[in-house]
Amino acid sequence: MGEAFLQIDALKVTFPGGRAGAVHAVRGVSMTLEKGQTLGLVGESGCGKTTFSRALLGLVPFEGRVMLEGNPLDWTQNPKALRKRIQLIFQDPYASLNPRMTIEQTLHEPLWVHFRLPRSGRVSRVARIMDLAGLEAGTLGKYPHEFSGGQRQRIAIARALILEPDFVIADEPVSALDVSIQAQILNMLRDMKNELGLTMLFISHDLSVVRHVADRVAVMRSGELVEEGATREVLYQPRHPYTRQLLDAMPVLNL
Repeated sequence: MGEAFLQIDALKVTFPGGRAGAVHAVRGVSMTLEKGQTLGLVGESGCGKTTFSRALLGLVPFEGRVMLEGNPLDWTQNPKALRKRIQLIFQDPYASLNPRMTIEQTLHEPLWVHFRLPRSGRVSRVARIMDLAGLEAGTLGKYPHEFSGGQRQRIAIARALILEPDFVIADEPVSALDVSIQAQILNMLRDMKNELGLTMLFISHDLSVVRHVADRVAVMRSGELVEEGATREVLYQPRHPYTRQLLDAMPVLNL
């Protein structure tokens, strides 16, 4: 076992309900992420994956314990410092980018807000992240609507990683893209993760996507973890019937 980076014990998220009663969106989830590891969190829509990630981001209240490198993850204490360490990659890149800002403004803004870097320092950091994301320097003056969906997602990823966070949550980052573009973005994410030494929670409904990036896989159903293990073990020796259902739903090409 490697160094424990994120330790989650019995995390629960409950939303008050009406006549139907409370909604138990996440039901006592426990897991550990090692430093530098990518954990794929898989399950069908509505199983609680995104709610789980929102709890880690301090966006919904939760019960249980979350420890980040041995310290409680508490967004009420110095949230600005945590935002530098924890970043989110959204599913829809167009919705996550400000349409009124050029790509240069989008990438420069977090470096100024968090580090007060002078322009010379920002330029070098932006150039590096643009290169890692496979973006041409000549596109910095353009706006989001001038790019394709795959290019916009590259920009959104660059925006999330330019602060060089410790931990990244990628919430269905390729599900809105064409299949031909998905592989390019997944390969880029894997390379950037290794280059920057990131720890990542990769959320998806598709095991065929997760297998390309994840070291370990956790399968969620109805707010509970039903299986967790090394990616190869879960894919080729699934223990839970629900995991086998997800595997059976993976597309197979008959050429």
